[in-house]
Amino acid sequence: MVDECQHMDFDAAVSVARITKGEGGPVESYMAHIRIECQKCHRPFQFIGLPLGLHMRGATMSADGQEARLAIAPVGSIPQPLDGVLSIGIRPPGAKLDG
Repeated sequence: MVDECQHMDFDAAVSVARITKGEGGPVESYMAHIRIECQKCHRPFQFIGLPLGLHMRGATMSADGQEARLAIAPVGSIPQPLDGVLSIGIRPPGAKLDG
């Protein structure tokens, strides 16, 4: 397929869903849905390498690959990816080693 458009500028649509425990119940999780298309030719882009489906604690994509579905959470509500890593080797004077 020959593509005449150089795809220089893009539009991205992001929506966020709040997943509740039953109708009107407390929010259990959040999900971001992302779509991207070329601003000039309006050709949709597809995501690569994500599994198909829906996963409330991970990243997936729609069956056509044109929507990424990403589990998200407010900062501080779940452990951060680098929690515990950044403090390795830093101890106040006189502190004992764990273990």
